Amino acid sequence: MDNQTFSEDNAHYLTDCIQSYGYLLIVDRDLTLVSISENCSSWLTEQVSSFLGTNLNDLISQHLPGNYQNVQKGIEQVISDYKERVWLEVIVKEEECYLNIYNFEDYIYLEFEKKSLDNSVFFPKFESFNRLLNENKDHIWEVVCGYIAKISGFDRVRVFQYDEDENGIVISEYIGNDALKGIKDCYYPNIDVFKYAKQVHLVNASRYSAQVDGPTVHMLSQVGISPSLQQTGIRAVLPLHAEYLIRDGVNSNMSMGITVKGKLWGYIFCQSQEAKRVSLLKREAMLSFIQMAMNAYEDTQRILERKWYEEIKNFELLLKEQLILNRDLSEVLKQLGEKLCEFADADAMVILSEGNMFTYKIEIGKIKANAIVDQIASLTKGHYFADHEFVLKYGKKLGLNFERFAGVAGIDVLPERGFTILFFKREVIQKRKWVEKPEELMNELNPYMEFENEPHPKFQIWHQTTYKRSTKWTKNEMFFFERLRNIITDSFKRLAQEISLLNNEVLNLNKALDDYANTVSHDLKNPLSAINLSTQMMMQKLDMNEDLRHKMLKNSKDAVKVITDMLTSIHEFSKVKGYDYKMEPVYPVEFIPQIVEFSKIRYGSELLSSNFGNLLPIYGEKTIIYQLFQNFIGNAVKYSAKSIAPKVSIHSELDHEFVRYIIEDNGIGIAKEELNNIFDSFKRLSNAVDYEGTGLGLSIARRIADRLNVQINIDSELGEGTKIILLFPNEN
Repeated sequence: MDNQTFSEDNAHYLTDCIQSYGYLLIVDRDLTLVSISENCSSWLTEQVSSFLGTNLNDLISQHLPGNYQNVQKGIEQVISDYKERVWLEVIVKEEECYLNIYNFEDYIYLEFEKKSLDNSVFFPKFESFNRLLNENKDHIWEVVCGYIAKISGFDRVRVFQYDEDENGIVISEYIGNDALKGIKDCYYPNIDVFKYAKQVHLVNASRYSAQVDGPTVHMLSQVGISPSLQQTGIRAVLPLHAEYLIRDGVNSNMSMGITVKGKLWGYIFCQSQEAKRVSLLKREAMLSFIQMAMNAYEDTQRILERKWYEEIKNFELLLKEQLILNRDLSEVLKQLGEKLCEFADADAMVILSEGNMFTYKIEIGKIKANAIVDQIASLTKGHYFADHEFVLKYGKKLGLNFERFAGVAGIDVLPERGFTILFFKREVIQKRKWVEKPEELMNELNPYMEFENEPHPKFQIWHQTTYKRSTKWTKNEMFFFERLRNIITDSFKRLAQEISLLNNEVLNLNKALDDYANTVSHDLKNPLSAINLSTQMMMQKLDMNEDLRHKMLKNSKDAVKVITDMLTSIHEFSKVKGYDYKMEPVYPVEFIPQIVEFSKIRYGSELLSSNFGNLLPIYGEKTIIYQLFQNFIGNAVKYSAKSIAPKVSIHSELDHEFVRYIIEDNGIGIAKEELNNIFDSFKRLSNAVDYEGTGLGLSIARRIADRLNVQINIDSELGEGTKIILLFPNEN
């Protein structure tokens, strides 16, 4: 173990005593005795102070002659290897002792511990413990607590883990004595006693005190020499620690530090109400058990981590596959929004790319989203950003509240294209129970953090409630952001290398346009043929009876209507892309009732009932807004016309930086699997074959919405009806 030191500049941290069941000799590299415990007088024939400055070999050969050779070999071993520890069994004045020889800070320590009678008859079995760990991989620390209590006889065993803020939480606990209270899932602030424990356990993995309030023995040292007792196992409990343990009702304590990758992960605390001797062999076995448990825990964590990485890898393959099939990156990411939010542990997502915005599970204006991006850019020069207190810190400046989200993360994917992905987390009200007063937190005077004291006979119990924050963004989530950005940038690089292929695709698109024209001309031939046939018959049969003549005229009229509708739809479809619209306030209340009435006449739905709520003004170009509403309201009327009691409801409301319009009907509805492609050109729904239409209406509506930055959300149940939600920007 590394020989680390720490400052002990406070009287609470000072001790030059050992526990009474041991002896301690400290020598320098020349084996000159520099410090000795006073109780060595029980087996030395002279005053212990007289041995200071003498040679250790002389003392051992004269007073412990039966142990001389073994002790000498042990000393030689620790001198040759600075990190070596040697354990021996020796006889000190007819008393069996364990002897631990080790180096620390340029001194050699000979630490004697008298053997004790262990009242706990259960002896540790490594095979049994290993089997328990394998059978309970999800409950490793519960197994540890129970098994250590069983072999040691301690009244209480608990596992204490440090969190990322250096506070501690009790994650598992066994209690075999009702007098000692349980505090599982409670937190400890980083108070002095734990700061001390952390420093001590980085130097010495195990600390044991058989009797906290028991007798102690002073060390006598040469003038000017004060060897540290940090690594001494029989060192007396420090005043600060003793005070804390006694207040907790504990008089015997063993703590074992758990170190992972050079960092202190936490401790195992074993405690009893009464003084308790546990043999050194069992204590060493317990240390081995802790190491076995830690290995099992790390294995379990590695398996979970490996599983997570596998899920990331599989998602990356899916994303790459989708990017090959569909070059519209924003559309691909939007379709994979659920998975993206799952890996980011986010509730919603926004994609900003070249002036366009795509949203997933959030309603937010483009101006507001860009303001968030600008704020992030002012805070970091890197590609990744995450803050679980974003709205708390910057909400007032940006005009944000906590209704939609509290935490924000951002990925600056392609700065030159304005391509940014934002993830959002909702506010989570967090509750935490503290054992001891969390002074540092309470001194922050945070208005969104409340503390309530709970009366307790031994501790200062405080309940903390924190508002206006989301859960924190973790290292795993930041790792995912990095991988996601790499995939997207690689995709763009690949596209840049395929310019020549894109040129070939342009040729293919031209061919597709030719095919489109052929399709339209083909579709026009049927109604034209009907007109031609009817006209020829009437010209050839001048004496045609009136019923047949009427039928021929009706056929011609119907065919003309089909051609007119088709040409009108194609014309509207082609012109929506590039027309320069004049933006102005528009008052839908002036024309929405009219659209409903015209639609009722057109689709023969005179029995349809309509309900209008508040119809708020919006901002846009009146002509195409009329067209937008005509498409959606016309569909609502058309597809509910055959219902038993057809009805359409239209209303609007303010929602943050939007005016939300809602159009609901009780028509035939849309199948879930068809919702993703209902805006495709000439797309007819599978359950709409008995209704007239060209399949261009929703495609036209989508182009209008994109032009006006209107977000469209559709919620529908097959056979139950459809709800259309239009979000019109209401930002200055």
